[in-house]
Amino acid sequence: MVTVFRTAGLALTAVLIAKLIRRYTEEQALLLTLLAGIGITAAGVLAMTPIFNEIDNLLAKGGLTPEQTACIAKAAGICCVTELASDVCKDAGESAIASAVMLSGKIALILLILPLFHPLLTRLEEVLSCVSAFG
Repeated sequence: MVTVFRTAGLALTAVLIAKLIRRYTEEQALLLTLLAGIGITAAGVLAMTPIFNEIDNLLAKGGLTPEQTACIAKAAGICCVTELASDVCKDAGESAIASAVMLSGKIALILLILPLFHPLLTRLEEVLSCVSAFG
């Protein structure tokens, strides 16, 4: 609970200071916004360590391999980083770059999950070869 108030206080302070600085220099306000966003995100990720451990235990009990569990964690990380970078770009008024960041995040997710599809595609190929043998 204290962490939530601390995070909210840091965020509001950073926003107020960024608004004051923005009058004089846009670049420094953007840098402050970026640093505050990274700091708050890092604090949030560190606070979620027990949650990650519990999720890891649940996924292991569900029969997922460590590679699959790592893939899920990486996907969550890609989503968070992509969203933060996109929001900073939008805040800077660069919506085209923000869209490019989102697109690259989606491509990274697709590349990340491709190895997970290999067993599925292998099974599908086996089924199709059985079906073609009958027909």
